[in-house]
Amino acid sequence: MFTISNVHLIFTKGKLHCSYALDHGRKSKMAVDRGNVLLATTFFCVLMLQHYLQELPFGCSPSPCNDSTHTVSSRPSVHDHHPHAGRCEGRGQEGDVLTGALHQRVVRRAGDNLRVNMTGPSWQPWREDDPGSPCVNYETRLGGGMARVWLVSFPCSGNTWTRYLLEAVTGIFTGSFYNDDFLYKSGMLGEEEKVDSGRTLVQKIHGAMMKTTYPYDLLIRHSFFDHRLPTILLLRNPARAIISYWKLLILQDRGGHTGDLPPEQFLSKDFHDFVETYVSHWEVIATDRLLWSSGPLYVLHYEHLLHNTTHHLRHLLHFLRVPVNEDRLACVSSHLTGPFKRSSNKDFDPFTTQEKIIMSTVVRRVTRLLLLLDYPPPPVYEWLS
Repeated sequence: MFTISNVHLIFTKGKLHCSYALDHGRKSKMAVDRGNVLLATTFFCVLMLQHYLQELPFGCSPSPCNDSTHTVSSRPSVHDHHPHAGRCEGRGQEGDVLTGALHQRVVRRAGDNLRVNMTGPSWQPWREDDPGSPCVNYETRLGGGMARVWLVSFPCSGNTWTRYLLEAVTGIFTGSFYNDDFLYKSGMLGEEEKVDSGRTLVQKIHGAMMKTTYPYDLLIRHSFFDHRLPTILLLRNPARAIISYWKLLILQDRGGHTGDLPPEQFLSKDFHDFVETYVSHWEVIATDRLLWSSGPLYVLHYEHLLHNTTHHLRHLLHFLRVPVNEDRLACVSSHLTGPFKRSSNKDFDPFTTQEKIIMSTVVRRVTRLLLLLDYPPPPVYEWLS
């Protein structure tokens, strides 16, 4: 047996370090550098970091932003692709070094010219428009030799809709780790491509937390990803995402992607056990990417994309280094819903007071980490304070 004491977190040489004392004062030290967390003892540093994120004032406000304002001071350069990102005053120079690699854009190397395969499979997203429509003949096709880019989210956070928007505006299919036959038959023909085929623009995944046998094992989760790959982290109100995910699982054999459930389906003990489990999954999916990514990382809030779609889609294309086709973007603007929108009872609230307190605490921790790393905070989430 041993004890752990005197835990400290410090910025030095571009890394966030955690030091602690083991076995009657013998000092140990390891770097939590979003890419080298390979020992189980790092767990104690993660616990300390969570406390740090919850308690330490950063000198900038976690107040919600809208589509034109933010509470931190604006800063150009590498953060330009984030419409709301800015410097968290008081964090210091070491923090700027820490975030430098994250706030880059996707690198497109020789041969990655975003051209599509004109002889391969295609899909017309707006084929049901009137024959004279300027959108009716646009096609989506597979590419070739493209950089891998993860699209990471908790399930039912708007991942499929974001993929629809990207496919529609670029004309290039997106891919997935999961090979969903329903999505493939609905026109997402990149769904059955291997994630490393180089033929899809981004690749959907829900993170190691949702895939590994031992989701709370740090080493297994860390080994699941190549953390150098560019990543889009898509975040949604966990309360809304959990409701949608519960619907998807219950209805998976009968229209799970677009179906709805009656309110009584949310009154069971099974649902509330589900909430308890998946609130922590939501947090881990977000923090794993924020702490361990060492390549370009773009944070996109679903609610921001929903309320100002073309604005945030432009910024997302900028991050991906994909030129904007204004004619296709205009067609997207007139076809925002796409074919995968779920029906819902917007005013239905199935959560207990304690569940809302837990979700609010989790959101505050993730928000503080977002601000620490110069990313925009989420909006004020419905039902959560």
